[in-house]
Amino acid sequence: MSNEEIKEHQLYISSFRVLWQLWKKNRRLITSKKMFLKILFFTAISAPFRWFQIIRFRREIKAVNLDKSPPVFVIGHWRSGTTHLHYLMAKDPRFSCLEAFQAFFFRVALVSKRTMKPLLNRLMPKTRPQDNVSINAAAPTEEEHPLTNLTHRSSMHSFFFPRNQSYFTKYHLFKTSEKSILKWKKSYKAMLKEISFYNGQDKTLLLKNPHNTGRIKILLELFPDAKFVFIHRNPYEVYQSTKHLYKSTIRSQFLQEINDSEITECVLDCYELVMKQYLDLKDSIPESQLVEIAYSDLSKDPISCLKNIYDTLKISGFDKVQPIFDSYLEKQKDYQKNKFKALPDGIRSEVKKRWGFAFEAWKYPY
Repeated sequence: MSNEEIKEHQLYISSFRVLWQLWKKNRRLITSKKMFLKILFFTAISAPFRWFQIIRFRREIKAVNLDKSPPVFVIGHWRSGTTHLHYLMAKDPRFSCLEAFQAFFFRVALVSKRTMKPLLNRLMPKTRPQDNVSINAAAPTEEEHPLTNLTHRSSMHSFFFPRNQSYFTKYHLFKTSEKSILKWKKSYKAMLKEISFYNGQDKTLLLKNPHNTGRIKILLELFPDAKFVFIHRNPYEVYQSTKHLYKSTIRSQFLQEINDSEITECVLDCYELVMKQYLDLKDSIPESQLVEIAYSDLSKDPISCLKNIYDTLKISGFDKVQPIFDSYLEKQKDYQKNKFKALPDGIRSEVKKRWGFAFEAWKYPY
């Protein structure tokens, strides 16, 4: 699928308050005004359903207790294998995940599940445009997607407004005020309660979100007993795949235009800042709550990788769920990864210079 086929926008079912905040900060550089008006239109027509969902479910969602079973966070830079790992672990029926339908219709998902979910299944592509991974309305999805519609404090907004990287700085790296951090925490925890309510509260949330990679300090403040699975990949491969992600998917969501050299700088800068922050913060995670794995190991021997995750994080019952993992992996055996041309020498040198710390941290050859 080419990026021209992705015609819809993540912000369609937002709120007037969120859209006003985004418009106020970015209006001078918005080039896709037609798309912004389309977003405003869908926000307007969804308003009665959004308000009904709030009125109908507010008390029940507020009563959800996430402390009984703290979340498991799958983290790592984009294109490092987080989705593959998320899909695998999600096969354990003791976990609950944000599904694609709820992610993209979050504000109306509870009142429209019966009618809209089957419709979304018919309209969605069968695979993701960036990597041909199978997808449907029930597919596990990262929670940063609905966060963009619930608050103007999401680092993903820097994908929509690429000339305003303050969203990334403030809400991924959290270089912002304590007041702003407290408001982000409130929005994020309320969203997780709603995800848990939607899926059934007797399960542990399994959350995959590359935007959480730099948020360890904040996430531990919210959930001191949370568990983290960090996955890393050869930086050269991450660079190539991330550039492809922009071309195939992210660029279709731009409401401001940037050129290819600016995208390259975004990719280089983001990885450098996020991964350095992760390395600075990872020692704050108790040893029994963090496991690191390599994408190459997950690809070669996924069962051993999964067993290591379960053993390190003290998640019981691996032997009981291994047959489920085996069955899923058997169905995926014909999956073909993206193939890319060799990096030009100039880009390869820049990646080596800017990301050299990552090659050293995880023992990748230069």
